[in-house]
Amino acid sequence: MFITIVSKFKFWRSVLALALGFALIFLVVKGFLAEGPFFSFFLSWRNVLGLALGSIVYGFFTAYSRFYKHYKSSNRSK
Repeated sequence: MFITIVSKFKFWRSVLALALGFALIFLVVKGFLAEGPFFSFFLSWRNVLGLALGSIVYGFFTAYSRFYKHYKSSNRSK
């Protein structure tokens, strides 16, 4: 089941969309809560790398749970 889900193009498109959405929301909230400049988060490469990896992991697990639920329900209805 894992290989079936991960091999789909729609899955990776969903991972990317969720990762970008998460990163955008995180940056907006972080920018408003920061006491310095709005884009001070980008001053450290560790922050950028952490945000990129964290948002990809978030997108992967969220998309996988959605696709797993969909495939599980479609297999039961057959």
